[in-house]
Amino acid sequence: MYLLECHNQCPDCFSADLKLIPVADKQGEYEFYFNAKVNEQQESILDGKVKFSLRLAKLLVTFNDLDILEIYDINKDYIQIRKNTSKNHQEWLIKPNLLKDNSSVKLAKLKAVGDESNLTAQIVIDKSNVVLTDIEGLWVHNITPNKHAILERKVAEFIEKVYLSPYVSRAIFSYQKSETTPNFHHKNNQEIEQKISSLKNVIQGIYQNPQEDFNTLAKKANLNPLIDFVGANLIGVNLSGLNLSSANFQDANLRGADLTDVDLSEANLQNTKLNGVDLSGAYLEGANLTNANLTNASLALSNLIGANLTNANLTNTNLQNTSLGQTIVKGAIFAKNLGLNEEKKQELISKGAIF
Repeated sequence: MYLLECHNQCPDCFSADLKLIPVADKQGEYEFYFNAKVNEQQESILDGKVKFSLRLAKLLVTFNDLDILEIYDINKDYIQIRKNTSKNHQEWLIKPNLLKDNSSVKLAKLKAVGDESNLTAQIVIDKSNVVLTDIEGLWVHNITPNKHAILERKVAEFIEKVYLSPYVSRAIFSYQKSETTPNFHHKNNQEIEQKISSLKNVIQGIYQNPQEDFNTLAKKANLNPLIDFVGANLIGVNLSGLNLSSANFQDANLRGADLTDVDLSEANLQNTKLNGVDLSGAYLEGANLTNANLTNASLALSNLIGANLTNANLTNTNLQNTSLGQTIVKGAIFAKNLGLNEEKKQELISKGAIF
């Protein structure tokens, strides 16, 4: 099959290498390989510079007139297949930060069943998986944590829309050689200028706003606190007393934040960094804290009834007067906890907790 198109929008950040290699002595059969080079990418934005990388990406592959003979089991921590995909469509999840060995991975064996056989592969991401590694010159250094968190999220949103949409990388293979020009995605300069102007206005508006309330600032930046902060950098923010029931903060970094008396019932806090966070009096009933890092945090007077603490780390976590009824604690690590008597400790151990 012929490679008709190969386009990497941010080659420093993520440069995919996708290949279809004919199977020896098997007419029309091919093996599909994936490889990629990843790093940080730097872009000049307004009067500053931003460096970014990717946390998680998807490889979306569409097959036309191609039979999938086999999807290979992959013994790699940086790529895994998504289940429940259709006959003509497969997805793989990619963790770029774990992509280090720079060797190709064999994903599938395919067979062309017609002259119109073709394959389209795209690497796509969303803003929650844009990791900002360095920002210079966009705002002053003494900006408050709440404003910093809001502005970082807007910059990540800008990068995703301008540099990483509609795809990060794309490749098209066809059984027939084509003389047509590859259909690369061309950026609309006028649209980009509008986005730059909008980002500038948001930065100025947030910086000059006398308010510090997180929800107020988020609304000013056209962000929804319940859904727009997945994977966000929220170090040191003040969310005290806010109603964030059912919010999604999965993969977010909330280290050192003030979450006293916050309502995070039914919230998604999977893989969150909550080390050193003050959650005293917080309402966490039904929250999902799977794999959360709660070391050195305070959950004193908090309600965790029905919460999921599977594989969470609660080393040196304050549990004085904490409600832990019906809490799932399988694989959760407890150590040096204020507020746990021997009876409660044995109860948690019987549920799978580790001491």
